[in-house]
Amino acid sequence: MKLLLTITTTVGLLVLPATAGEYSMAPSTSLTSDAPISLSDGNWVPLLQKGTKEFSIGGVIDWEDFEDLEYNLQVSYGWFIADGWEFGLTGSFSDQNDVRNITAGIFTEYNFNRDSQWVPFIGASAEYGLGDFGDIDDAISDLDDSVDSIVFGGELGIKYFFRPNIAISTSIQFNWSPDELYAVDDELKDAATRFLIGMRFYF
Repeated sequence: MKLLLTITTTVGLLVLPATAGEYSMAPSTSLTSDAPISLSDGNWVPLLQKGTKEFSIGGVIDWEDFEDLEYNLQVSYGWFIADGWEFGLTGSFSDQNDVRNITAGIFTEYNFNRDSQWVPFIGASAEYGLGDFGDIDDAISDLDDSVDSIVFGGELGIKYFFRPNIAISTSIQFNWSPDELYAVDDELKDAATRFLIGMRFYF
């Protein structure tokens, strides 16, 4: 059975102890100071207002043994141009079935239900992608060693805010390219659907 790990496990273990219990103190956006976690008294709402910046990191790591490591990692940095509406830069690195992909580009994201700790969101992206097929199996290697192409993406997910400025997110991401960049079920395809878990930091 494959073991599925998320890159957020360690960060999450560090965040959870700091968020246990409820506080009566005023809200804070400091990454190190305590902040109330209950919204029942109206002390705080998630930091998703115009002018806020966001840094996110997420993905999955999957392996059967250390010689068969696969991963999909993604980072982004964005600015909120309106309450709940974000634009920014994004990039990803992945290795699936010996196909390596690197992408970089722009994204937009809109957040709903912003008065709750649970915040659904949708997103879209346009990136430049590079696929490296140098180590792919001979059965499907009748192609160039690499290919570059535009990649379009869509995302649907939800965030849970531990503090006004720290959230964990889960999402389903769909990527499509005019060229075959992705290895899916031992075949090269022009589209891939991926599950992501990540941490979001706001300031």
